[in-house]
Amino acid sequence: MASQSLYRKWRSQTFDELIGQEHVVQTLRNAIVEGRVAHAYLFTGPRGVGKTSMARLLAKAVNCIEPDPAARPCGHCHACTSIAEGRAVDVIEMDAASHTSVDDARELIERVQFRPAEMRFKVYVIDETHMLSTAAFNALLKTLEEPPDHAIFILATTEAHKVPATILSRCQRFTFTRHSVAATSAHLRQIAASENLNLDIGAPEAIARAATGSMRDALGVLEQLASFGQGSITLEQVHSLLGMTAAAEVDALIEALLDDNVCTALRAVNGVADQGADIRQFTRDLVERLRALMLLRATSDPSLLDVGEDELRMLEGWAQRADTVALVAWIKLFSGLDFQLRTTPYGHLPLELTVVEALVGPATREQGTGNGGQTTGSRRTTAVPAAPTRTAPPVRAAPTLVRDEPTPLIIVPEVSPALVAPPAPEAPAPEAPAAPEDASTSHAPTVDQEAFIAANADFTVLERIESLWDDIKRDVRPRSPMLQALLKDVRPVDVEGNTIVLLASSGFHKSNLEKPQNIKIVEDVINKLLGEVFALRCTSESKSETRDLRGQIREARKDELVRAAMNIFEAHIVDIEPEA
Repeated sequence: MASQSLYRKWRSQTFDELIGQEHVVQTLRNAIVEGRVAHAYLFTGPRGVGKTSMARLLAKAVNCIEPDPAARPCGHCHACTSIAEGRAVDVIEMDAASHTSVDDARELIERVQFRPAEMRFKVYVIDETHMLSTAAFNALLKTLEEPPDHAIFILATTEAHKVPATILSRCQRFTFTRHSVAATSAHLRQIAASENLNLDIGAPEAIARAATGSMRDALGVLEQLASFGQGSITLEQVHSLLGMTAAAEVDALIEALLDDNVCTALRAVNGVADQGADIRQFTRDLVERLRALMLLRATSDPSLLDVGEDELRMLEGWAQRADTVALVAWIKLFSGLDFQLRTTPYGHLPLELTVVEALVGPATREQGTGNGGQTTGSRRTTAVPAAPTRTAPPVRAAPTLVRDEPTPLIIVPEVSPALVAPPAPEAPAPEAPAAPEDASTSHAPTVDQEAFIAANADFTVLERIESLWDDIKRDVRPRSPMLQALLKDVRPVDVEGNTIVLLASSGFHKSNLEKPQNIKIVEDVINKLLGEVFALRCTSESKSETRDLRGQIREARKDELVRAAMNIFEAHIVDIEPEA
């Protein structure tokens, strides 16, 4: 016979055993004591944080026969034991993901009219409520608003924004929070001791961080580790099983950053790559650790950190050596790497370049950022160093790429001005008689650098949207299959600031796509994938290729050699020189 999973075996049976949701427990306990139990509840929050467990506890509490309401659920009476064992006929649990139709909702409505068979209340627990169809939600409306006196509805969902407002307004809503690393690791130690499992130092914290606030996931990992090997569960086993980045490499890189040691920092990065670990996950771990260090350095308040005691002592030591400005600069640098590491064909090279850039001088980079170089998500706008005099051109950090094309290009890496050596001072030139200056003799730049920066940023976003277009159409399908079919004849063609231009193959497709409900669905999906806010504009007329600035940049970015140069040097186009 198969053994029972740890998360089921150790499911909370009383309110006192529930971990991390004290605000919900206190409210429901008071409602039970005062006899103010509502007819409908909505439990929302991430997975594995106790929503279903709380629903069962509430079902126990309203049916418990313990004389003292404050002691309910007692866990010993017939109602409590039958609900705990899953054999209570008056507690009906329904998975909305597999019962989405209006017929399922109508069947539930018909049965709810019958009185309980053996308990005081019939309790309906509907899990993954957001999966119900619109028709099913509409069928439930009246019953949720005025259910029979003997019925209580408990809806649980991880995506409350998908539940209609008409349903939300008829329920008391409780938001469940993620479990902290400290609470999760303490619970893991308690369960491990009861299960005769030995956890080495650091293992519970590593499991808790990997679970990202889900107690169920943490117990699942602990159960895997119990079968993974014999004896103690070591930190190395946790890393091996989960494919996690060893904390030692994250710590070594932070030590190198604090010591301004480029060699040690690059050695740590290459050590992670040699292990075959996920470089993106390593970067996320690094950003999370730097964030904790920044909070501790800026506030000296350990309560803001979700770390164990050992980590806190280490962070306190680092905080004495760290500089707040440098920490902010490092977090900005490394937090913008996720998209690059996902799309680059050059392995961990972007991380190595960022490490070197971080150690050149964070404070100097901050000054450059204030002048216009900033990284926001995946859109990067880089300030090109200004020319020291009217006649001297800007200093370039990469060689000029000249091609046998009508419009040669100049490509510059996206680096801080701090990386570019200042020009040597020039000897003062003899004064010459002043002459009137007109447009033909002026030495001012002929191209607006800000226009280049804006156009490059727009086309970078356009390239991202083009690469994600299949994902966008896929994510639209659950909300509107008809809209997904419509998008097969639509493609992104331009980005103008915060507006994405979509080209429809015909006026029919354009008029249907421009319907407010369709525009909103596509905007929501795109903004969720990109992590930024964009509006949509539809057109059915393809613009002819123009030779203005944006047209030249668009044409240049389509060239394979130009794109390769931009990827290798993390560069952007800053000028297009006319053919001599």
